[in-house]
Amino acid sequence: MLKELYPILIVVGVTIGAVLAYLWQQSRSASNINLALIRLNEQLQFDTPAFLQAAWPLLSQAGLRGIKWKLDWYGAPLEGQSGHAGGTSIDKEIQVAELKLTIRFQQNRHGERRYFDEALIETFLLLLRTDMSIKASVTDVTFSQMSKLTLFLQHDMKNVAQFIQLMADQVAMVPAGKELQMLDYLRTAAPLIRHRADRIVRTLTVGQLHNEPLRTMQLSEELTQLCSLYRLDSTINGAAQVTVPENTLDSALDNILKNYSDISLRNSGIKPFVSITINDNELNVEIDITATNMPPVAHVERLFEPFWSSDPAGLGIGLYQAKQMLEICKGTIAAKQSEAGQLKFKIRIEK
Repeated sequence: MLKELYPILIVVGVTIGAVLAYLWQQSRSASNINLALIRLNEQLQFDTPAFLQAAWPLLSQAGLRGIKWKLDWYGAPLEGQSGHAGGTSIDKEIQVAELKLTIRFQQNRHGERRYFDEALIETFLLLLRTDMSIKASVTDVTFSQMSKLTLFLQHDMKNVAQFIQLMADQVAMVPAGKELQMLDYLRTAAPLIRHRADRIVRTLTVGQLHNEPLRTMQLSEELTQLCSLYRLDSTINGAAQVTVPENTLDSALDNILKNYSDISLRNSGIKPFVSITINDNELNVEIDITATNMPPVAHVERLFEPFWSSDPAGLGIGLYQAKQMLEICKGTIAAKQSEAGQLKFKIRIEK
């Protein structure tokens, strides 16, 4: 009896082997095409319109009959069609933020080959969705950076405008015989204000510059000029030289010291005295800024929080901007208030 079944079993075994070999070949071919689609997408730098236009040869090689698509690309309609109509239609739609894609696949294979086609279509759609998500994310990040830049510019322009107002008031009220002292002050202050105005104009003209040129600063000189600009009584002990990206450290120090000037203007009769110590260590430079004769600051832990300010007229950007600028310099800043109410800023910059 078993001898009579041997030929049947052999035929069945050969048939199963042939089917497995065929499925393995189909699976390997589909895997190679999927991999080729992924590499093509990488070569096109994940650009959705370019990928849609360039993918048809691989899709055709996989056995699809045709493809037709319509892409709403930030309000601009893009359309494309390849292959032939007919067969079974598969309609798909992808929408990511402002981007919308409708696509129709024409399929003419049946049986197990249809499942390979559907797997290929899902891979293709996944790549398209990923490309659209990447583009939408890059757009969101860019707008976020532009919003931050706009806030920083608004804060810088406000500082310059306030100084011009203050300078105009002081010029109008200068006592007789004190004109030369006012002129000396203006000679010191005008170049600093011009530097800030040039920075604002440049940023408005060409945008935020990456890879800013490096600038070597003598910290004691820079701090002396800033204290003079804001007419702060101060002592500066120590000296150090640092090389940092331009318009970073000076902006940070400017924002910190201007706060003391603002406090003096808001509270008539209060004249902060600023003590600054510079320590030049082997690995970093430390700057300690302490002010006396100042009212205690409420919620010190929120000083670097964006949009928070103890001044009703403040934007809540200055110290947040200072922290951002110091991070570009590979630096850090912290604030601490003693029990007596003295507020101390500690800045550390890596060499």
